[in-house]
Amino acid sequence: MDFSEIFQSQEGKIKRYMITLYYFVVTTIYTVYQIFFFNTIMKSSILSKSNLWDNFLLQFALIYPIVLVMTFLDYLLIKFINEITPLHSSLYRHASSLFVSNILLCILLYIAFSFIVTEILDVGIRQSLSYKTGLILNITANLPILLVLDLLFYFQAERKAIKASEKSKRDMLMYQYNALRAQVNPHFLFNSLNVLSSLIYESQDQANKYTKALSQVYRQVLSVSKKPLSTLKEEMHFFRQYLFLMEIRFENGFRIEIEPTQQWEHKKLVSFSFQLLLENAFKHNVSSAADPLLIYIFVNQDGISFRNRISLRNDITRGEGIGLSFLGTQYDRYHKKLEITEKQDEFIVKIPFIE
Repeated sequence: MDFSEIFQSQEGKIKRYMITLYYFVVTTIYTVYQIFFFNTIMKSSILSKSNLWDNFLLQFALIYPIVLVMTFLDYLLIKFINEITPLHSSLYRHASSLFVSNILLCILLYIAFSFIVTEILDVGIRQSLSYKTGLILNITANLPILLVLDLLFYFQAERKAIKASEKSKRDMLMYQYNALRAQVNPHFLFNSLNVLSSLIYESQDQANKYTKALSQVYRQVLSVSKKPLSTLKEEMHFFRQYLFLMEIRFENGFRIEIEPTQQWEHKKLVSFSFQLLLENAFKHNVSSAADPLLIYIFVNQDGISFRNRISLRNDITRGEGIGLSFLGTQYDRYHKKLEITEKQDEFIVKIPFIE
């Protein structure tokens, strides 16, 4: 552990101690306020025949545990409400849940408090108010606590959302960099320019098509930061451009079958998913006219399955993180998982739709 980790650990402990200290200070002040309010303004006391400063410590000892329990239950209540009906999802449902829950909680605590004081402790209550009025005052007094806690939860959620957004932007920039690096690495450029050089002499028409397809690939790569997700229709359009490059490069080295995708063209997935899976298949398997690589792509309502026959190469080199692990990380950002299945002679990757 280095010094930075030690300091971070110490800062975490200090923060927890400060929060605990603030909690006890605030609850103490709130308890004193309750005693003062009910003894002076409402002419009510937790003890029979007791004025404000008569047996003040006993009043404090009886009320303070109730305040601790109530604030803790308020915290749990706000946490639960924010989980089932967050403020950003529906303000009306959130406010309604908060109001109804406050009433039920106060009724429960009011009954429990009265029973403990009168029946168990038998200290009596000098009450100038009706139980209905006292209950309404308790509900009103507890509402500001709930609102403060609710605001704290809201601001905490906003801060987490901002951090998640910043992390998403950083991930997207890294994705753009890695995708671009995958395309412009010397090996890819060497092969692309070598193929283009041969086509110029053999077929100018094919060379023209190859140049256009290559420019389309680079244009898509450079625009990925603005559009991290693509519809299946857009992905297939780009994939066919990239596939054209591979067909010229490998000639009869692979065969690919793609089932009709028109029914799901509006579905979205991470950009370049097909390209990365195709690169992964070529990187690990033999692709030649004598032993062509067989690839199948089919789609259903849950996602796309990319299947290739396993015919491992002997000169496999370790990748640079642009393969399946990197693609899996991109789908993790959208809370989706790749399904990877490896059979005896077949490798299957199922890509889920994001939207």
